[in-house]
Amino acid sequence: MATISKRTSLEGKVSYQAKIRLQGHPTQSATFSRLTDAKLWTQQIESAIREGRYFKTREALKHSLAELLDRYVREILPRKSPRDTNQRKQIQWWKARLGNL
Repeated sequence: MATISKRTSLEGKVSYQAKIRLQGHPTQSATFSRLTDAKLWTQQIESAIREGRYFKTREALKHSLAELLDRYVREILPRKSPRDTNQRKQIQWWKARLGNL
């Protein structure tokens, strides 16, 4: 659910803080100088979160595909059967080509 709060600075400047809280998702917030911008942002972000297509850009940029693949090799592969040894080679192939993304 989204809420928008009007804020007034000591100098009298008005801003609007928008917050989105959805169960199972971290709270998202942003500040705008116009109420219409805050409303538009809350509608866009709330629908993106509900549809599963919202990812915070800063958080996504902290990680690479190589880190994901390393974690998979470390945590998932040991639990798989020995027949899946070919999967390790495939992972290394993908890591070499796309690991920096």
